[in-house]
Amino acid sequence: MVNCRLYRRSVSQPAEPAVSAKSLFIPVVFTAAALLMGPASAADFRALEFGTPCDRIAVIEAGRGSASFEGKLPSGYQFAFRVREFDRDALAVYACDGGKLFRGGYVFEAKNEADAAALYTTIKQRVTRERGAPSYDFASAAHRKKMTDAGATLSRVDTLVAFWSGKTSEAHASVAEPSKDRGWRVSLSYTANTHVQE
Repeated sequence: MVNCRLYRRSVSQPAEPAVSAKSLFIPVVFTAAALLMGPASAADFRALEFGTPCDRIAVIEAGRGSASFEGKLPSGYQFAFRVREFDRDALAVYACDGGKLFRGGYVFEAKNEADAAALYTTIKQRVTRERGAPSYDFASAAHRKKMTDAGATLSRVDTLVAFWSGKTSEAHASVAEPSKDRGWRVSLSYTANTHVQE
């Protein structure tokens, strides 16, 4: 750190250089790096922004230490990687349109309905802290009344769905019951507003 105080020197005392070349080097390097980086911007999903060319996804995930997923991809996604999120094993999944990213998400396998519901609750709490109350919540009294008025009977799982609006994307969390080729599943996705269906 450069000492900016001015020292009073006698005429006979030789002046010492106020700043060494070495001390100037580090600030200059950091200043140049900051200028090259440009203004900071938050990623839309993990390290990527919507509109990023999808041929960059594998390289970026590899740089984060993620392993490529070689199994059957979740419906609607073209890329999947094994990651850790919410202190669980998960798949980070990506969907592209015209070679550009428009949706990213996490897919979790759950042991049973209780485990799925507990994870969904954790996800819902975190996304609500980040984005505010859901823009539409299947557990809300309004949705329950709408379904009841339509003659529908809601199961517990039917209410484990929520959406959150945002400046650049819509977040969506849900629980899916087991199907013939998988068990309980919990998902959290972020879709660019340009691709959100009204």
